[in-house]
Amino acid sequence: MRRYPVMVLLPLIVGIVLGVGRAQTATDTAKEPSTLPVNPNATPEARDLLREIDQISGHSTLTGQHNFPNHVSRWSDRVYDLTGKFPAIFGQDFGFAGGEDKDSVEGRPSMIEEAIRQYRNGAVIALTWHAVRPTDDEPVTFRDSVQGHLTDFEWNELLTPETDINNRWVEQVDVIAGYLQQLQVAGVPVLFRPYHEMNGNWFWWGGRPGEHGSAALYRQLYDRFVNVHHLNNLVWVWNVNSPGGNAGPIEAYYPGAKYADVVTMDIYGKFDQSYYASMLALADDKPIALAEVGAMPSLDVLAQQPRWAYFMMWSGMGETVNSPEQLQATFHAPIVLNRGDAPFVTKPAPTTEMVAPVTSNASRASKALLQTLVSTSPGHVLSGQQNDTTASTSAADAVVRATGKHPAIVGQDLDTRSNAPVPPRTVVDEAIKQSEQDAIASLRWFAPNPAESDTAGQDTRNRLLTDYEWKELLTPGSHLNQRWCEQVDAAATALKPLADKSIAVLWVPFPEPNSKKYWWSNRPGIHGSAALYRMLFDRLVNHHRLTNLVWVWEAAAPGFGPNAAAGPYGQFFPGLLYVDALQLDVTRVESRFRSDTFLRSIGVGKPIGLFIDGRVPEPTFFANETGWAWFVLGPQASGQGSVGAGSTDGNIQTIVSLYADPRVISH
Repeated sequence: MRRYPVMVLLPLIVGIVLGVGRAQTATDTAKEPSTLPVNPNATPEARDLLREIDQISGHSTLTGQHNFPNHVSRWSDRVYDLTGKFPAIFGQDFGFAGGEDKDSVEGRPSMIEEAIRQYRNGAVIALTWHAVRPTDDEPVTFRDSVQGHLTDFEWNELLTPETDINNRWVEQVDVIAGYLQQLQVAGVPVLFRPYHEMNGNWFWWGGRPGEHGSAALYRQLYDRFVNVHHLNNLVWVWNVNSPGGNAGPIEAYYPGAKYADVVTMDIYGKFDQSYYASMLALADDKPIALAEVGAMPSLDVLAQQPRWAYFMMWSGMGETVNSPEQLQATFHAPIVLNRGDAPFVTKPAPTTEMVAPVTSNASRASKALLQTLVSTSPGHVLSGQQNDTTASTSAADAVVRATGKHPAIVGQDLDTRSNAPVPPRTVVDEAIKQSEQDAIASLRWFAPNPAESDTAGQDTRNRLLTDYEWKELLTPGSHLNQRWCEQVDAAATALKPLADKSIAVLWVPFPEPNSKKYWWSNRPGIHGSAALYRMLFDRLVNHHRLTNLVWVWEAAAPGFGPNAAAGPYGQFFPGLLYVDALQLDVTRVESRFRSDTFLRSIGVGKPIGLFIDGRVPEPTFFANETGWAWFVLGPQASGQGSVGAGSTDGNIQTIVSLYADPRVISH
């Protein structure tokens, strides 16, 4: 692997020469690298990382520093302040807490972006997860959940497929898989250390020796991440605490050589030679490392225990348990490698940003559409126009008449109620027609309320469900769930002609879940509105095999305070495994702050768009906010009338100016 810039540091050959020159035992001596990863489909970057770590083992040791999720790179930067060197390993955590806590899950998007930046600059990325107990929902407190306990019955249920607790665990780990997938798309390999210190009894996953104990959970996670999510950018790091006290013998927790690329130990105390010997014996030819330390191993310790491939100091401990003199001596020692030392040097960013559709067998057309969205910004923005719910082409036609140009995206609401003003077939036929004219079809689905009848002529989509109704809706096989499935099946039937013609669609179901407008909205948390979106994804993709949909999650602009009209994005986001792109619905654009930055941070690099159901922005808006890949103008303009009949001259003139801007793509 590789890592950071600007440091002209001691070449690896110096460490090799010095390493060979010191006395070593037979078990210490450098070995021929055996670098086959446990995942046979590991990416080239992951293979390189494992090989490079294996090659330095016995010669040199990589420095490392952990950082809390909400602290981004604070503690790595502090090491640089103290030593003039950046640690070779950038350590981070997925967290568990909420709000502004240092371990907040809200820091995950920024953490992933920072990990990508650190990798480009030459750092090795090491990620840990203090996982929430599967009987709890994030956010949690450390003591009550991460250090909580499962009964023996709950543990057996956790390891049993399709039980309630196993399904909850799947939901939780899939959230993390989404972030790891973004790193894979970016070409970033990761030293991934799940269920760390498992021989200790202080975490809910730990302290269970034997075949069906903590190691079984580690294997279960490996199977899901490798064989289900195909996360091939991970170097699997198995970890224990130094034995003694509340930490059991390490051998009783080893998942097997087929599941660990690197074998590691956390040591907060003396670096006893017996610990080193036990790790060598267990690892065989695999690299060993110190995944967590407080005080660094001294240079004398590293001379006596040269096979430690790296060490990582915990956050805040760099200067609290290590003296400035010790830090200087270690980070400038010839047997130590920092960020920027070969081969851990700067990586060039990919010339073409790659995309990975959330639909595993996505159609060629949907892949091409997603690639178009990704490659459009920051230099350009795709134009778009939403048609009125009662007319299939009026607004888009008005744009053509006014500007002489055709919107790149033409949108329509898909209404699958029995009394819909525009029948679904008419909407889909128009989408096919627009596609044949080289426009991108966009469909927003305002789903019927499954708890109400739509035959009475009333629109009940704004009637919120009761808590009981919501629970029934999410319960497979319940009466309400079956009614919902029938409604989804009707939508799938409407969408099928598009799939049959290989037409990709920007699919925007359940818009504005963070608002208080619709029956699917205003339910935060993993079992709220986000769960319904995931349930829809599963039925349309895995049941109906609709592979032509580019999944767009649309949020309302969040407000502030307890009475805000819309809540924060993160509490309603279904997860990166279910979203190809994100869209923000606003009634007016704001120049006081960059709304593209806020939304893009949630999507961690996924393309973002803007649905403007109000005043049309001036072209200068998109010159300043360059993160938007597309915009769609609503048929109504905050009471100013639509761009069809009744539109004001000023609004039309703004549209003309907008379409004349060279940044705006139209047909």
